[in-house]
Amino acid sequence: MSLKLINLGPKWTRIILVSAGIVCLMLAWFFVRWNLANVIASQIDPRRPEAPLLADWLTGFAPDDPMTHLLAGTVYERTFEPGDLERAVFEFETAAALSPENYLMWMNLGKARSFAGDTEGAFAAYRRALALAPNYASIQWVFGNALIREGETGEGFALIAKSAAANPDYLTPGIATALQAFEGDVGQVRSAMGNTGNVNAGLVSVLASAKRFDEAFEAWGQISLDDKQLEFRSLGERLVSQMTEAGKFRMAVGIQADITEAEKPAVATITNGGFEAPVKPRNAGIFEWRISEGTHPQIGLSDGLKRSGQYSLMLLFSSFETAGLRTIDQTVAVDPAAEHELEIFYRSDIKSKATLRWEIVDAYSSTRIAVSEPLIPAADWTAMRIVFRSPEASDAVQLRLIREGCVGPACPMNGRISFDDISLRKL
Repeated sequence: MSLKLINLGPKWTRIILVSAGIVCLMLAWFFVRWNLANVIASQIDPRRPEAPLLADWLTGFAPDDPMTHLLAGTVYERTFEPGDLERAVFEFETAAALSPENYLMWMNLGKARSFAGDTEGAFAAYRRALALAPNYASIQWVFGNALIREGETGEGFALIAKSAAANPDYLTPGIATALQAFEGDVGQVRSAMGNTGNVNAGLVSVLASAKRFDEAFEAWGQISLDDKQLEFRSLGERLVSQMTEAGKFRMAVGIQADITEAEKPAVATITNGGFEAPVKPRNAGIFEWRISEGTHPQIGLSDGLKRSGQYSLMLLFSSFETAGLRTIDQTVAVDPAAEHELEIFYRSDIKSKATLRWEIVDAYSSTRIAVSEPLIPAADWTAMRIVFRSPEASDAVQLRLIREGCVGPACPMNGRISFDDISLRKL
């Protein structure tokens, strides 16, 4: 089969080429105009005073670009001038019509309709946005809050819970909204949002900030141990700090035990009393041995002088200055108004006119409760006991080593003192 060519002649060839060129130029113009308007719209700050003029120009320059109408809607939604809210609704409706598969257009339209008092229209727009992006936390959050404002708490808080599970930034404000809606009833919050680890973590944060510590502690107890030690460990650390600042030491020690993997602190118990675990020179927790800043003495674990186990705590003195003394202390949660006995074993060859003692104070007020006899030189391990009654209005004491008898800037101390097997028992 032979191929036949049709010769159109030079006239028709020029017409076709010119027409093709015109079409290409027109397409290029529309493409450049669309993209130029799109870029400009995305860069304009809608809060600027010149934003309305630019928005008007862009919608005229590229009327088929949804981004220009989205910008215009955002601009006129902010002005609070008469008629501008209706203009904003129109611009968002136009943007949604031009880009019907973009959930963001529908979400903004829902907000504008809601501001304009069109609840039914707002819900329709929100439902369209949610259908397009069912797993997006932002639309779940916005739609959920809109439903709650209209009294639809069941569906509203279900969406709020989903948004908080997807984006932790929504967790705390979601719980705060629920507590306000249910007049502080924690049980109703759980019924509405679910008794999940995330919801209880949000309750912990909000309730503790409101100083509702008993309820915060109860909510913390609803979280699984694995989640406490992994996902919500930082929340636990923050809660321990809030509890101790408020004088809720027994609650704090329970929370600290949940997030501690080594020796767990407990009520009426000296943590690491046998010094088998390391003693941190800095950044120790409140229920651990803490060493203050200073230049002397040297403080560390010793495996040479020990009463039991592998180590004891040794303090090596070789100084003449009063200032710069390093001391050790530990806070212990206790039951209020209860009798306790503290037992400490020590050995010492320190030479000084000053004396060392163990002091027990109220952890909240620093008021002295009891003090030991001076720690005298002892070649063998010697037991020292202090019987004391914990305060009625406090649930923690602080055990600390103190020095007495220094007068003036010079206080010579030489030698070493070791401690081991420090224990506390409730009588």
